[in-house]
Amino acid sequence: MNDGELVEFVLAFTGEVNALQRRYAPLLTAERERGRTAAFLEAYRAEAGLIYARYLTGQERTYYAPISDPPTYAAMEEMTLSTVERVKNRAVVEILTSEGRLDYRFKLVCEGGVWRINSYQQRIHTEFCIRRWIYGDF
Repeated sequence: MNDGELVEFVLAFTGEVNALQRRYAPLLTAERERGRTAAFLEAYRAEAGLIYARYLTGQERTYYAPISDPPTYAAMEEMTLSTVERVKNRAVVEILTSEGRLDYRFKLVCEGGVWRINSYQQRIHTEFCIRRWIYGDF
């Protein structure tokens, strides 16, 4: 993949996760009231697992991004700049967003000619400060 394709790969992953969370978030309260939270969350995890299998490395994941509103990667929908740095079979894709939002850094690995996301970090930046990068959970 060239640099632009790596950025598109990351954006495709985050777009699918955002769409999944947007579909499930409005239903969560009703499912809690009905006492069906366990089955509801299991369905969410199953769908998230399919997305993760297509985009993430095979390392064991013990946590799935929670159902959130706005979605986990919502700030990326207003991307202002992306950068890609490569070293051998690894790449770092940074997605910078508009002032006062979250920035994201995705670390990718190419194994057997196939690129996958291994981890990501995020940070808040405002006009007055830029916080340090912290790891996010998939």
